[in-house]
Amino acid sequence: MTGTVKKDLNQNIRVPYSSRKAFEERENISKDDFIYFKGSHILLVEDNEINQKIVQNLLKKSGIEITIVNHGQEALDILLDQKKPVDLILMDISMPVMDGYETTRIIREKRLFDTVPIVTFTAFTSQGSEIERMFDAGANSYITKPLKIGQLYSVFLSYLTNTRREISFLEELKIDGLDTDIGLALAKNNEEVYRKSLFDFVVDYKVLIHGMPKWIDNEASQNIISACSKMGIDLRHIGAYELEELVFRMKKIYIYNTEHRIEEFRDIFPKKLEKLVLNIERYLTSG
Repeated sequence: MTGTVKKDLNQNIRVPYSSRKAFEERENISKDDFIYFKGSHILLVEDNEINQKIVQNLLKKSGIEITIVNHGQEALDILLDQKKPVDLILMDISMPVMDGYETTRIIREKRLFDTVPIVTFTAFTSQGSEIERMFDAGANSYITKPLKIGQLYSVFLSYLTNTRREISFLEELKIDGLDTDIGLALAKNNEEVYRKSLFDFVVDYKVLIHGMPKWIDNEASQNIISACSKMGIDLRHIGAYELEELVFRMKKIYIYNTEHRIEEFRDIFPKKLEKLVLNIERYLTSG
């Protein structure tokens, strides 16, 4: 499937490309590939909390803004509020209050949303009556549950290529592993306290960019365990989720007596720490 929209000759507007075939699943797609669509805004209409979290976790480092609602009425409220344009709607079928059929039909009655693609997100795996009803209501295409990362990427490649926008400096930091919103919240929204925590982190841990590889080479397990334990707490407090996850994995190696696996972190740890330090320094000098 190529292209994002086609011309409607009767109404002289641009409408989303439609296909009644499920999107192909592209191979060798990772979470990092979704940064290509940064700045886009998708609306996920889905009442299943597990599916919500799967999409959130998949896209949390992409720079894509995700608005999640639990049923159709909430989706209509978001669309009509128009605080920020929605570039793509992922629509579940079976939901409380207002289901996908009714929600899609109402959206398509409003000319304001003619150019917004609606992709059915369904557990039905063939073009049965449920999917056909969604097409009749105005859906443009569909993908299947459980979510396949390569299939979702195909959807975005078809519909979001022309909707990428510049993202903020803070969003760039979040993509790189420093969530300043979380850090500020933990500092009770006191930016002075948060900046002090960031400064202290750099002072305390920058030396490990070169120190940790030496400890790994020398099998200095106690130094590694001690540093990871203390560092993990500080990483959580500043909102550095990516390196916190890495440090936790390093600790688990010693918890499960698999010390031989620590070698795999010899190169990746200093790279991740150096990137974090640079981003902290960018933030601290940003005014």
